[in-house]
Amino acid sequence: METSCKLSFHGASGNSCPHSLLWVEAPCSTNIDGKDACAADDGNDQLVDTVIYASSGVINLATSHTTTSNSCITSVDKTLITRTLDHSSAPLPSLQGNHNEAAAATKRVLARGEAVEDAAASRSVTALAWFTSTDTATVIDDAVATPTSSQEAPSSQTSSSNNNLVVLISEGNFNFTQTANQKNALQLLTDFSLSYTTIDGMDPTQREKRNELFDISSIRGNYPQFFLCKNQEYEFLGNYEWLESCNLDELQKRVNATVSSTQDEVVAVKEQTDSEIKSGTSTSFGIVSAFSDGTVTLWKWQKEWVEYVLIGHDPDPTKLVNRHVDQDGLNADNLQESIADISAISLNTNTTLVATASSKGIILHLSNIGTEEDVYSRQISHHASASVHFVETSKNECYLFAGSASPRHNKVWVYTIPHFPQNDMESLGNNNAWVTLPALTICDPVCHGSLLGHQDWISCFAWLDNLNVESNGEDREEALLASSGHDAKIRLWKFVTRASSSSEAIEVIDNEDLTTIEGEDEVDEAIIDDLEEEEGEARLMIYHSGSSTAVSLEALLLGHEEPVTSLTWRKRKNINDKACLLSSSMDRTILLWMDDEDVWAPVSRVGSAGGILGGSIGASLMGFVDARFSPNCNRIVGHGYGGSIHLWTQEELGGVEAIETDGEKQDGDDEEEDELLNARWVADPCITGHFRSVEDMAWDPQGEYLLTTSTDQTTRLWAEVMVGSSKRRWVEVGRPQVHGYDMTSIACVGGADASSDDGVPRHRFISGADEKVLRVFDAPVSTLRLLRSLKESRLASCGDINTTSNEDSASWRVERAFLPSLGLSNKATADQEQESSKFSGPTNDDEFAESLDTLERKHFGFMLPSERDLGVTTLWPETRKLFGHESELVCLDAYRAPLGSDEPSLVASSCKARNDVASAAIRLWNAKDGKCVGILKGGHRSTVSTMSFSRDGEYLASSGKDRRICIWKKVQGGLPSSDESSGGYELTAAADSAHKRIVWSVHFCPSMPNIIASGSRDGFVKVWKVCETTEDGPQLKELLKFEPSTKGGKKSEPVTAVAFAEGLPDDIIQYGILGIGTESGRIEVWAVPVSDNSASEKPTLLHAVEANDSHFDTVKKLSWRPLAAGNNAESGAALAFTLASCSQDSGVRIFDITVSI
Repeated sequence: METSCKLSFHGASGNSCPHSLLWVEAPCSTNIDGKDACAADDGNDQLVDTVIYASSGVINLATSHTTTSNSCITSVDKTLITRTLDHSSAPLPSLQGNHNEAAAATKRVLARGEAVEDAAASRSVTALAWFTSTDTATVIDDAVATPTSSQEAPSSQTSSSNNNLVVLISEGNFNFTQTANQKNALQLLTDFSLSYTTIDGMDPTQREKRNELFDISSIRGNYPQFFLCKNQEYEFLGNYEWLESCNLDELQKRVNATVSSTQDEVVAVKEQTDSEIKSGTSTSFGIVSAFSDGTVTLWKWQKEWVEYVLIGHDPDPTKLVNRHVDQDGLNADNLQESIADISAISLNTNTTLVATASSKGIILHLSNIGTEEDVYSRQISHHASASVHFVETSKNECYLFAGSASPRHNKVWVYTIPHFPQNDMESLGNNNAWVTLPALTICDPVCHGSLLGHQDWISCFAWLDNLNVESNGEDREEALLASSGHDAKIRLWKFVTRASSSSEAIEVIDNEDLTTIEGEDEVDEAIIDDLEEEEGEARLMIYHSGSSTAVSLEALLLGHEEPVTSLTWRKRKNINDKACLLSSSMDRTILLWMDDEDVWAPVSRVGSAGGILGGSIGASLMGFVDARFSPNCNRIVGHGYGGSIHLWTQEELGGVEAIETDGEKQDGDDEEEDELLNARWVADPCITGHFRSVEDMAWDPQGEYLLTTSTDQTTRLWAEVMVGSSKRRWVEVGRPQVHGYDMTSIACVGGADASSDDGVPRHRFISGADEKVLRVFDAPVSTLRLLRSLKESRLASCGDINTTSNEDSASWRVERAFLPSLGLSNKATADQEQESSKFSGPTNDDEFAESLDTLERKHFGFMLPSERDLGVTTLWPETRKLFGHESELVCLDAYRAPLGSDEPSLVASSCKARNDVASAAIRLWNAKDGKCVGILKGGHRSTVSTMSFSRDGEYLASSGKDRRICIWKKVQGGLPSSDESSGGYELTAAADSAHKRIVWSVHFCPSMPNIIASGSRDGFVKVWKVCETTEDGPQLKELLKFEPSTKGGKKSEPVTAVAFAEGLPDDIIQYGILGIGTESGRIEVWAVPVSDNSASEKPTLLHAVEANDSHFDTVKKLSWRPLAAGNNAESGAALAFTLASCSQDSGVRIFDITVSI
């Protein structure tokens, strides 16, 4: 069997912490349609609008479905999962030497602003930053390209005849100076595109060649040494000091001339004419991510996303990193603190400068990725900080702004970090070099002082340069820095840079005044601002080489009532556009600010004032933790505290297209300003998901939608939605239950046919939570109307003209439900005033309720529910409560009786057994009338964690903490009428100590009802057969056992979920397709022999989901989408399956799996 798998959907909300949302133009990676990365006509990467946000330990990339600016973004297309492991068992890191040390065990500490719900995750992403770098490069035609690095050069065994520049090195050199010299030398040759071959003097197989070269140079034990090979004769060029002083351009000419004369012996390199060399640009893209345990990773786009670990434990032994840590004030504890913010700037395509802020201060990391990866770290401040922000300038330096996190009188610290290319060392001046690279020197950071004014933590910055100002012939530049934080006030700081020769005198506020103010405990912030009333005074002076910058307070923006969480400037289309600032706040608003006649005021507001007052976070927006403009600035994305991603699109005035730029219209600037002043922002569908562990899920019997339940106290409904003419996306279209307890389990109990009144009506589910009550819900008319509209759009896209559907139109259903304040039960709409019996569904004992007023079915128009609607208007009414359990519910499973059968549909439930064998009993419920029809006792001694009905309802399997698998068989004659002792099932078979550890999951094979699979913490999957014998009754026989192929470096990988697929054709019924989920989040699909004739066959791995498409944490459940019409594929055809998974990492993933037989 050949198997292919693609990630169709990943649903998870973002972390509820600031600085974890981006909207950028990013390279198009493999999307959910399985297509290759997009490429532009010129061969470069296709850039598309991409929303990037963090959920638990996962980085989500939600890209537009087309390259147009108004394309829809509704779901996640790509996920990035760090390869770093949990640090619970990692040794303490050493700050000595250069090596790839492990991170230390550390106490779980949350970053400022990180939500409490993320504490359950072992490690979560707390901040993200985006960086780009564009370098001018020389692009040579492929036909004449030559190797430019040692990786591309021929092997060293044939170096004397296949290459011309030879470098003698020593991989085992203990002389740190020589080690640094040879590393810098190789990097320098690579930067200048010089092909070379290395000979390792420590390699025994190359010792003879090493001695030969020593004889030629007459220098022994000194590395590196450089030789020129011509016709297998070596010429000694010199050592590292020679390389530093030589003209590399002349060396390159010698190399090329030598190669041209020995084309039969070395790699051919011909002289390039001007027409053969094209000048171009090389653009690099990257994401830096910070974690709650201090880990810092960097993702670079190299035709795919590649991860580099800057700080933390890297489990990959091939990823060797040379770490250089400044030990003055930087210890291991500071590198393990939860990071509140991160910022990055790219100095060139290989070098990235990263700053992190935490309660331990500000730490700089310099990553240089060449032939090896080098990371340099140093601490520049020990003051608790909440934010950092890099800004690149044109003066061979960059600004670093840091916001303090003090109880009062917080400061904006201002640093500059000079950096110079290696050929411009004269500009170094009095600056001290921090890191010297072959092509770049980075100097020590310079602290210029601080800006006072904020009275609470400073959590966000935004920088706007190249302001349109009247210079009056003066050589100057102006920029604005916006800062804000928990004091809810936004301050705009003006940076005015003049040449040092400027004759204008700038008066600076006396430092003694600031010192005095800083020492006062009760001083009002207005006193600080009054110091700047006189014109020309500056808060801070920054001196550069040949220029100086004066910093003064430009404006104080008042409008938010709660902490401001993010600031972003709108990208101006031309230099004359007015500045526009976007701010988000925990007061549930996002404001757009503009300068109107020197007065800054909000001109637009987006957000939501809806939700249930005092309700669960799943039903109420509690503020925005971040907000961003789209790259073309016609859309806004907001990150809600509950993790939802909100989107708004700016409506064009009067249907007129956007104005032309570059001054082509004389009144273009006024029109642009009018568009912003009168803009109407229309809400688009949100990107939503659970923000805590997803504990359970269940498919609709016909596979039309998926229900998931989570410890975030919500149940969510996911359905396929058409995006465009042919693409489908899974989107949250309903939130049937918003509860007050953590949800633990769910089961769909509705029948497969909605047209019949026999049996249980369709669109019904039962849920359990950390309470003793089971709750029954029926779908309202509004939800069925939406599902019907979505189904019709899918059928129409497939060319199905007949889009009529036989949906449930029972008169007892209500239009929608609502959740009363301080209540846990969803009620019918208040104006209908219906009692619960009127919408509890048809039963044999109760009379049907009178029909409600007929509601006209209108075309939905595919306007999907907003976040507010999801938590308020898409609720399902609760129709019944089931009482009987003595403690919190753990798991549910349902058996749906065939249509027309006299058998009732059943639900099995279990709860936590708290030192009481009686509470470990399983209860059976009639799914139609909600009565308890049986209590299965005597099977287990502790909590039952998993149950499964066979497809025909003949067996019920259960297992849990006692490691015992019990098989309950239906007794002949069906269910008793009144006896609740057994419910028509009795214990007929059991396997004591079926596994060595707790059994997390059991599941019956749909095609063979007597085959069952089990997964356990002991790391094994076992397949069992229920054997019917006439003498001793049914017996449970073990057929085979095996381990998952992916163990993540562990001795055994606990198996937490197993599930058989349905719909296999009859000719391969001897096999079962089994999905396996593990504790590390990995998912695998196996072909398992299940017939008696295949006892000697072994299970076969069909597919292992790659790491970036898998979960980050424990897989809680796997479930295959039901095949309503069956799968009648013939041998040799392809079987199409859909597998859903949920995890402790808050994610729900759906995979499209194709098996060729």
